[in-house]
Amino acid sequence: MKTQPIIAVLFPGDMGTQIAKALINHNFKVITAGEGRSERTLQNIKELGIIDTHSIQDTVEQADVILSLTSPQGSLKMAERIISCLKATSNRPLYVDLNSNTPAIALSIEELFSSVNVPFVNGAVMGASKDIPDHAVLVVSGMYRNLFINLFAPVFKIKDAGEKTEAASAYKLLFSMVNKGMNALFFETMTAAAHFGILDELNESLQEFLPGTYQDLMKTTPTYPQHIVRRIDEMKGLAEMLKSENLPNIIASGTAKTFERVLESGIFENEKPEGVTETLQNFRKL
Repeated sequence: MKTQPIIAVLFPGDMGTQIAKALINHNFKVITAGEGRSERTLQNIKELGIIDTHSIQDTVEQADVILSLTSPQGSLKMAERIISCLKATSNRPLYVDLNSNTPAIALSIEELFSSVNVPFVNGAVMGASKDIPDHAVLVVSGMYRNLFINLFAPVFKIKDAGEKTEAASAYKLLFSMVNKGMNALFFETMTAAAHFGILDELNESLQEFLPGTYQDLMKTTPTYPQHIVRRIDEMKGLAEMLKSENLPNIIASGTAKTFERVLESGIFENEKPEGVTETLQNFRKL
């Protein structure tokens, strides 16, 4: 790699913007492909000083490192698009997927890049976009992970999940089961509490007798109205991973079903709660 490698961020949405900002603050040259992106993304590009190459092809040809920040659902499609671009250039950048994929998808992406001699690092982000770079942790795995760690250790908090490519995916999903499972437990509890007309009373008792747990929920619960679809996908992916390994998956499956029921109820539609109590008040609508 060059002394000052060029980092491509695909794409600067909420998470990508914070990662790009941290990189720019550490004097990295950051590029992206603005062609076809939303007005909000284009505004992020302009405000941060990211260099817009316009096309993905030009981005691939210039980048030393490509950071994929789309979504778990779009990660494989993005990888295939990059592979298509690589066929038209001799450039072979390090490709890092930070989309919190399932292990199976991570391995599929690795196979794609191995076929064109491109080093691949599987990764996931632990934490919200607002927590980058000081508190969020980037978990990475795979045989080329040290290329990522050595380059970006001064910028981000990084967890080395080991040489198995799928390890970072398993790490993120299993960690997610704890906090998302806890939220599912509270949502199911509050559904019943609303049914029996004791929502406020039970909420007060939970704060009194489980203050530590309630404090943890304060960080995550208010994000569900905006991100519940993503949470459902994550828990389905976790259940599939556990099932494929012949491991218990009842809680993961049940968590996904609980979130699906909440989504289908519509109680969070157009809601932007600021705290746990405000979030839980929505269960009165059931």
